[in-house]
Amino acid sequence: MQEVQGNTADAILDYQEALRLEPNAAIYDALAKAYSSLGKHARAAEAGHEAVRLEPANVRYHQDLASVYVNAMQPEKAIREFEEVVRLDSNATLAWYNLARLQQAQRPLRALEIYNRLLDRQGDDWDILLQCATIYSSLGRFAEEAGMLERMLALDPSNRALQRQLAETYAKAGRIDDAVRILESLVEQDQKDSETAAALADVYLQEKKFDKAVALYERILAQGVDNPEVKLRIGIGLFGQSDRDSTLLPRARQLFEEVRTALPNDWRAYWYLGAIAASQKNDSLASENFERVTALAAWNADAWWFLGTNYFDHGQYDKVVDVMERAQKAVPRDARVSLLLGLAYSRMGRSADAINMLEKSYRMNPGDLNTLSSLALEYETAKRYDDAYRIYEEALKIDSTSALILNNYAYSMAERGLQLERALAMAQKAVAAEPDNSSYLDTLGWIYYQLGQYEKAKEYIAKAVSHDQASSVVHEHLGDVYYKLGDKEKAMEYWKQASSLDPKNDAARGKAERGTL
Repeated sequence: MQEVQGNTADAILDYQEALRLEPNAAIYDALAKAYSSLGKHARAAEAGHEAVRLEPANVRYHQDLASVYVNAMQPEKAIREFEEVVRLDSNATLAWYNLARLQQAQRPLRALEIYNRLLDRQGDDWDILLQCATIYSSLGRFAEEAGMLERMLALDPSNRALQRQLAETYAKAGRIDDAVRILESLVEQDQKDSETAAALADVYLQEKKFDKAVALYERILAQGVDNPEVKLRIGIGLFGQSDRDSTLLPRARQLFEEVRTALPNDWRAYWYLGAIAASQKNDSLASENFERVTALAAWNADAWWFLGTNYFDHGQYDKVVDVMERAQKAVPRDARVSLLLGLAYSRMGRSADAINMLEKSYRMNPGDLNTLSSLALEYETAKRYDDAYRIYEEALKIDSTSALILNNYAYSMAERGLQLERALAMAQKAVAAEPDNSSYLDTLGWIYYQLGQYEKAKEYIAKAVSHDQASSVVHEHLGDVYYKLGDKEKAMEYWKQASSLDPKNDAARGKAERGTL
């Protein structure tokens, strides 16, 4: 009576008094529900456990204890109780359903098994079909998701939103003709349905019917649509086609700006505005927009990456460190954060910090060749050659054809005069893969130099120097080759060029001053 009147605290006192007079499973069960309604989950669970201990075969007590755990947000314990319920009563439909809902996030295949059993037992049910469709979608099993949506549509054939969802799922499953058929029919029925028209335009893009897609986007905009979601969708479509037609980019930017005004706390418009700014080399505007994305959606690892790499490409390594240190707190499991931090520390001359970050990135993503290459180079800087060669060997096991790894490993061995024949074979493979890469040409020439084959060395290093991006070291190498060939005048010329390109190249300057190696 106290509970009916809302006096739950007084009811609990009465239940406790009753239990003092007679320990009874029904009273413990009632006490558990009362405690749970007040949010006292630990005491609720304690009382519920006592009820099932006294009457372990009572289905209702297990069901109530499961509800206590659901309210306490302890799904694993709730699952155990629901499993006990269905063990005791295999026809407990609601328990099966609750069990599937609890399994859905962590054990989706088990949830699907239960849902399909319920569908087989009781026929198609809208909510169960919806849950199955949701799981199939999350697993990327779009054909099966479409099957569930088809069954839902059979229950409600006139549901336009469901028809559109089915069409979009068909498109994901590769059934483009079916998707187009449904969407075109929906658009014909309602010319003002901008969301469906935008979905149809998206499918046209997927079919590479670019002109039809853009025409449909323009038709939607001409109707004066003011739905920011539709504008965003159209903007994304136009942006995706801007590589084919640069005149679409200003229109896409305008739409994203309108979406930003309408939804100032939605990160998506800022993302695309940042991408557009980056494509137009407006780096400050790109950074401003990506900064906004990281503030609104700190979980977006790509935004942190784009922001950090933008600063890195412009040599603003202090800003890279600031951004990536913030990113470490927001997305601690993204290996790219540690990689970019390591690269920034390397450029700043902080070798120990660089190695620490690159090793962290390597542990998180051991198969990434960029990380392996960067870590090996940093080990070389620290004169930890055994560690560097261990990393190079590991990288070659992952991809024995990687021109970057082959070149860097070969150059390192050439510098130390180790395994020159093997280094030569690796350098030849790197040059064959990228014959215009000045660094790779220089490596191959330098190995020939170490082998005493100076004419061949000159051939490849001269090719490397002919490229505008050839470094100071490449010019120095060509000077060394000419010196060995007895042309001291040419040697001096290239040593001076090397010194001019990099005033910090003490070796080249010394050779130019001495006139000898």
